[in-house]
Amino acid sequence: MPKITGAHLLMKCLKREGIRVIFTLVGDTILPLCDAAEDEGIQFIDTRHEGAAMAMADAWARVTGEPAVALVTGGPGFSNAMSVLPNIFTSESPVIFLAGCSELPELGMLAFQEIDQVSMAAPVTKGSWMIQHPSRIPDMIATAFRTALSGRTGPVHLTIPLDIQESELTNDVLPGDTKAEYRHHGRNPSDPRLVDTALDLLRGAEKPVIIAANAARYQLSQSSIEGLIETTGLPLFTIEQARGIVSDDHPLCLGYGDPSLNKAARYFREADTVLLIGKRLDHRYKYGLSPFFNSEAKIIQLDPSPYEIGRNRGVSLGIMGHLGAIVDQMNDKAQLLQWKNAKPWVDSLLEAKKDHMRDLESNATESEPLHAMSVFKSIKQCIPDDAILVFDGGDFVQWGRGYLKAHHPGHWLRLGPLAHLGLGLPFAISAKLARPKSKVFLFIGDGSIGFHTMEYDTAIRHGLPFTAILGNDSVWGIDRNFQLAYYGRPVATDLRTVRYDEVVKAIGGYGEHITQASQITPAVKRAVDSNQPSLIDISIASKQSPLADAMIARRLSSRNKLQ
Repeated sequence: MPKITGAHLLMKCLKREGIRVIFTLVGDTILPLCDAAEDEGIQFIDTRHEGAAMAMADAWARVTGEPAVALVTGGPGFSNAMSVLPNIFTSESPVIFLAGCSELPELGMLAFQEIDQVSMAAPVTKGSWMIQHPSRIPDMIATAFRTALSGRTGPVHLTIPLDIQESELTNDVLPGDTKAEYRHHGRNPSDPRLVDTALDLLRGAEKPVIIAANAARYQLSQSSIEGLIETTGLPLFTIEQARGIVSDDHPLCLGYGDPSLNKAARYFREADTVLLIGKRLDHRYKYGLSPFFNSEAKIIQLDPSPYEIGRNRGVSLGIMGHLGAIVDQMNDKAQLLQWKNAKPWVDSLLEAKKDHMRDLESNATESEPLHAMSVFKSIKQCIPDDAILVFDGGDFVQWGRGYLKAHHPGHWLRLGPLAHLGLGLPFAISAKLARPKSKVFLFIGDGSIGFHTMEYDTAIRHGLPFTAILGNDSVWGIDRNFQLAYYGRPVATDLRTVRYDEVVKAIGGYGEHITQASQITPAVKRAVDSNQPSLIDISIASKQSPLADAMIARRLSSRNKLQ
């Protein structure tokens, strides 16, 4: 009977899962897998750092809503990749993290580049395993994808020893043709009585709000949530990976569900009924406690995980199940009911949203060095509705997060809860790969750009153009402002003034340096038209963002309470 190697078997299993791209940096203990991927026609995007490969897999999942695969060598490659894994875990992206290692019989003997990869990955994955026998490859790959995609999505890890990759098996171990053989593909609805109760609570509200977040990205369709808000007339906020699941231009979408970046979201404290769709009650939401939400507010929490319902605060109603199925249930029944006129409440939120925009734009002047808002206001007219916006770190970027709109699911990317600086650059490259017809804009600070600058080479090699807008104030802005507020002096937060546009040009991309507001729009258009990976380096003033204002106020308030 014809034979097949473990490496080829694994790649065939990935193809069955729909994987057509793998993000990698080649190394000793994955060479058989790399060779097999070439035979199977799977595209490799090879990076300059394993952390960038992981970030690209993360971005692919966020943009497409599909699982993604990163593959690295064991030991040092694994440990480099691990630096990004916690960000993927807290962002809940379904990334399959594969790594090689030395031969199985040698493990525990101080083998080549040996570390305990399975145990190291376990705390920041939904599951972490080693494949112990080549015949287990189909089942372990199935388990990995099933785990990553079930409930709240998230990353998983598999270590594949070198001898498992090189082992030969007979062709009868090849997996079947469909995923349906080993995975549930339905959508679990909820108890209809709970749905009725949720609708009763919302119908009785005077000031209701709906907030969609991470878990909604992978389970809730745009048409489904639009149908619910249009039937009920209730206002929607989006946050995390759910940004853009309904366009910010929709008359019932109030935009960013973060009070520090959207004045309309400050009205959360006045809401009498809150419907959370896949939103955790985390530190950004002050754990759901007063005064973030009114202590008397009725909280309805829809979540695919039982562990999130009622975490940190008791809720009036918790409903577990597939978010898309539950929202469809709610929408079907809502269409048969009479709903209060929520327009006065929605209008007050819309006015707060407009007031927020006016406040931001008031900072856009011709003075030099430029204010961040002068940059974002100028750039806004260059951005088409179907563009993908990637926001890295730094105080410069926070102004844009609160100003630029989200229009489509997966087209508005933020770093994630851990805010790993520098990942925006690999995010932008992966976004262009996933959506080649969309323009990709990266907003990044001069601190963040230093982490993965050489990934410009990756973008050039693979022909993936994007345009980066760099706010250059020669400091670690947000932490410098924190230091000044807390201690009255900055420490280790000054940077040199570097012409990053020249760095990008030296690598082979397109770059320009800008100091005046009138230069911004023409420069951005030239960068986009160059059809190259590009960077516009803009000299800006170091100005404390609204997000920094809010964080400092909270910290000082907490400190004062302790005194």
